[in-house]
Amino acid sequence: MSSNSDAQLLTCAKIRPVSCLPLSRDQDPENIGINDVLGNYSLTLIDTLSTLAVLASSPPKSLQRDPLGDFQRGVQLLVEQYGDGSNGPAGQGIRAKGFDVDSKVQVFETVIRGVGGLLSAHLFAIGDLPIRGYHPEWTSSEVKSGKDLKNSKSVIIWPNGFRYDGQLLRLAADLGERLLPAFISPTGIPYPRVNLRYGIPFYPNSPLYQDPDSAECKIDQSGQQEITENCSAGAGSLVLEFVTLSRLTGDPRFEQAAKRAFWEIWNRRSSIGLVGSGIDAESGLWTSGTTGVSEMKSHIYRNEAERSALVDWRRGRQFLRVRIQVAHPLVWTRPTEAERF
Repeated sequence: MSSNSDAQLLTCAKIRPVSCLPLSRDQDPENIGINDVLGNYSLTLIDTLSTLAVLASSPPKSLQRDPLGDFQRGVQLLVEQYGDGSNGPAGQGIRAKGFDVDSKVQVFETVIRGVGGLLSAHLFAIGDLPIRGYHPEWTSSEVKSGKDLKNSKSVIIWPNGFRYDGQLLRLAADLGERLLPAFISPTGIPYPRVNLRYGIPFYPNSPLYQDPDSAECKIDQSGQQEITENCSAGAGSLVLEFVTLSRLTGDPRFEQAAKRAFWEIWNRRSSIGLVGSGIDAESGLWTSGTTGVSEMKSHIYRNEAERSALVDWRRGRQFLRVRIQVAHPLVWTRPTEAERF
């Protein structure tokens, strides 16, 4: 990651793994298989940071590069592009101020890869997640404001001269904040997509746009509206990242939104404790009442086991039992009509 071409590639949406050429969105709105993943916010760079941190713990003789140095350079590059996550001048990057990008993204992919990637890289950067031979030390640094010195703050100074003071955590909070409008649905189950700059104007039935006095929609509904169906595993599997974000920032909104979404889905489970694979964020009705062992159908059970290990082990044990149950290849269920409400 030492050349300018490397820097330009890693700030694109995603990179093809073999040719190393940029992979960008196309103009077909129906091609969600590609466009939902490519959020146009340097996803490859964010994904790469934690990978480099893990590789840095490999035996030294097995490495031909310096992954720790690449990790630190990658963090510096991301901050240069998107700012340091603050409200001041340093918050403005070359490309955007935070993730203020006119880009419609898929909520699930952006939470697990964008928010999750930033959080894990932050924990590596401050040493809470270990890297072999990396022992960061916080030092006091004066912060200049105009001609005067104001509060000093603690920073970690890296060999490349970059001063890490939590920029990735602030950027994760910025990204999480831009995703929160998707959770303002009639049920609390998140809408599947959100625009990082403009929110959810393509979901006019959101309570966000309802006039409390007249109960009428406050926005123009003549434009193209997005589908409100969400993958139940995706909508209910956001707790781990959002709980971590809330615990690290002290802002409870992320944890509350993700937990409500999970319970809204879980409370609609069938009589044998399983959930369907698709659900409508506005009505709360199952759009696909089958379940099974595929990744996007069973992910909600695995995620709940992960969440319970983080915050609530006793309650999580019941989901571990269900996870074992759903792993049987012959277990399929369709909620009854009564269970659809």
